Amino acid sequence: MRRVLLLALRDLRLEVRDRSGLLSLLAFFAVMLFVMALALGPEEAPLRRAAPGVLWVALAFMSTLLSSRAFALEVEEGTLDDLLLTPGGKEWIYLGKLLFQLLLLFPLSLLALLVAAGLFYLPLERGLPLLFTLFLGVLGYASVATFYAGLLARLRGREALLPLLLFSLVVPVVLASVRATAGLVEGLPVAEVADWWRLLLVFDVVYVTASALLFPVVLEG
Repeated sequence: MRRVLLLALRDLRLEVRDRSGLLSLLAFFAVMLFVMALALGPEEAPLRRAAPGVLWVALAFMSTLLSSRAFALEVEEGTLDDLLLTPGGKEWIYLGKLLFQLLLLFPLSLLALLVAAGLFYLPLERGLPLLFTLFLGVLGYASVATFYAGLLARLRGREALLPLLLFSLVVPVVLASVRATAGLVEGLPVAEVADWWRLLLVFDVVYVTASALLFPVVLEG
């Protein structure tokens, strides 16, 4: 756990110090939401119906870009081999990179929710259930994105290959997240939305466990 925390904090410090990566992510997200809001028109009803889907598509692309950056610096600086030479199991590398992504994605997701609320008339009265949905969805998506980013870290064209491999596997996570968010926006009882939460929780446990177990094999192989 100490290694996991140190790796996550090191990556977080480097990302914040660089700033260009975070600024590009924020610019991409803001432009995407603004363009979609313009395309859907000024009417409140269509914007509100589209808000959950637009929000999660934007978060998915943001997580994909961030996961690719998580390993790009290791490859460029040649420090990935140093991490692999550390005695003991290598699961901590995956968990450290995943924690790094979550430490950035959760604040960015909260900011994304506020921006979407302003542009798409997204109600925030049920703030805690919405935050819980963000937590489950971001965790499920980031767990798979981190795994594939490590798998493709040494390959050329990894930025193009990552979305092709990733999106087919995380469709259930994105779909469940969209449906849970839409249910909360439409005012459905929490008991009905809880079915989507349980589905997300199952995917999160399976993806994180399987990725942590397989990561050392694919990284060293």
